[in-house]
Amino acid sequence: MRNYLPDPSDLRWLVRSLELGSFSAAARELDVAVSVVTRGVDRLEAGYGVTLLRRSTHGLSPTAEGSELAQEARELLERLEDISGALSKQKNRVAGVVRLASSQEICEELVVPHLARLRAKHPALRIELVAEDRVADLVTDGIDVALRTTVGNSESVVACALGSFERRLYASPTYLRGHGEPTNPQELHQHFAVAHTAQGPTVDWKFSKAGRTMEVTVRPQLSANTTALVHHALVAGAGIGMLSCPLAAADVAQGRLVEVLAPFASGTCHTMFAVSLPSRRRAARVGAVIQFLQDAARKQWGLNSGD
Repeated sequence: MRNYLPDPSDLRWLVRSLELGSFSAAARELDVAVSVVTRGVDRLEAGYGVTLLRRSTHGLSPTAEGSELAQEARELLERLEDISGALSKQKNRVAGVVRLASSQEICEELVVPHLARLRAKHPALRIELVAEDRVADLVTDGIDVALRTTVGNSESVVACALGSFERRLYASPTYLRGHGEPTNPQELHQHFAVAHTAQGPTVDWKFSKAGRTMEVTVRPQLSANTTALVHHALVAGAGIGMLSCPLAAADVAQGRLVEVLAPFASGTCHTMFAVSLPSRRRAARVGAVIQFLQDAARKQWGLNSGD
């Protein structure tokens, strides 16, 4: 390669185009014309004298040189951001777009009610909500922050715990009046079960009593592909199902749901994490959103991250 000094903006076009899978997605995120992104990558290829990206109908993929340059560029851009932060005298440096992925129900119940406060604190910040129950891929989906209850080993991510909660069984008063309330877990076989389709055709519900654990396998009469639909079905009287305690709390307080088999609750705790890629975690906008999520989880649901 010749002694060529690239423009940092061109390096940013390359990195984000690869992470998002297309020039147009990178252009939308960075609020520029697609031609600006493509010309920047063209300049890199001309300057280095190599092909960096393969273009096809399936999207973009890096050549060996493109992959190497993208990795080096990520580290360089992070360093430049650190230098800019150290020298900047601006009071508000939190700006740009943050793509936040979560289930629809958590977006509606935890994130959306507090967005006005985030906007007031960081008016130059733009949020894109990606509401799906599936686990978003941080790289291919171009996600900056994702809310998850598990942190897989397939990705190298930075995970920030927002707090822990339990999942318990609930049903509506209408359903319980019509079908009776089970007094022990084995009686669940006599009831209509509601569950998420991701759990499969049968669901294992765990219980505990006097130090003894037990498990009951039920076959749901109703399955739905989002937590929000499961929740709405339970409130509508469709049967008995499992919900996160924070998501059920408001309906329990207002009498729309009743906890079922409370003395047999397993007590198993689940932790909610805000996860991000290491290359994005140090960005001021990402840090601000994660701090916002910690505050929202504490204020809305009483969760404590322990920080």
